[in-house]
Amino acid sequence: MKKVLFGLLAFVVIIGGLGYGWYKTSYGGAERYVKITEDGREKTIKADSGERFINYEYKLTSYDKKGNEKEVFFTAQHNLRKNAYLKLTDNKVKGITSWEEVQEKDLPSKAKEKLN
Repeated sequence: MKKVLFGLLAFVVIIGGLGYGWYKTSYGGAERYVKITEDGREKTIKADSGERFINYEYKLTSYDKKGNEKEVFFTAQHNLRKNAYLKLTDNKVKGITSWEEVQEKDLPSKAKEKLN
């Protein structure tokens, strides 16, 4: 009985580890920071149902916590507030997978220096 439980536990740990690895590869990434200085470029998208949506495209220079620069491209469903600071998740395979607004005081010092 102990062998069965040990085998089951080992199986769960392996599957959990593989799942976590897949998640980090697909959705994880390096943190980068940008400052919104201009309006996004409007792009109209038509869904299969015929409904139209407007997305806003941004192409900006971003910085990591060490101050290293990289050009990034991402979209938003609304025009982002000017002078807002964003923390981006930059996935090696998919590019920018998520973003969230942060306060200037929460920026790493090297990134803040480059953005201002």
